[in-house]
Amino acid sequence: MAKKDRTYAIVLTFSEDIENVLSKMRRDFQRYIDHFIVPHITLVYPFTPVFSMYQIYDELGKVAKRTSPFDITLKGIKYFDNGNNVAYAAIKNRQPVKKLHTDIVKSLDGYIKETETDGKFNLDNYIPHVTIGSHIPDKVFKNIKLRFSKYKLYFEDEITFINLFVENKGVWERTRVFEMAG
Repeated sequence: MAKKDRTYAIVLTFSEDIENVLSKMRRDFQRYIDHFIVPHITLVYPFTPVFSMYQIYDELGKVAKRTSPFDITLKGIKYFDNGNNVAYAAIKNRQPVKKLHTDIVKSLDGYIKETETDGKFNLDNYIPHVTIGSHIPDKVFKNIKLRFSKYKLYFEDEITFINLFVENKGVWERTRVFEMAG
């Protein structure tokens, strides 16, 4: 059984080809990232279990069983200029991701405790995206925007799994995979 004090994340990952391209794009930002995880779409982060991970496994399994795989399109690079200075791959068709996020948040209500977000990372504030870099200093951020303004990012992929990751000394490791079967 997983320890209650460990930090977890629920994410969607991509095929290896897309993951490799996004990882190469992220290399320039490694010095600004204090944790390492494969390129992904975050569904719920960060959280700790309230009671047992078994309850979370069970609920995620139920969500996966009632969720059909769906196609996703990454199109273009956009930015959050909200103090965190984030560069991200934009998701063209966000609705399936938002629907899945809502289902997971509601299914895990009472089973998880969000850390660092005070419950802000939920339904109304959720913007699905793939972070390329975050907490980029202002003077570097301008150059990043200029550099990526010419980059034409476009990928299509099928999302078939929900992934559970755990943080271990700054490195995120996949602990469980739940296959979508709806």
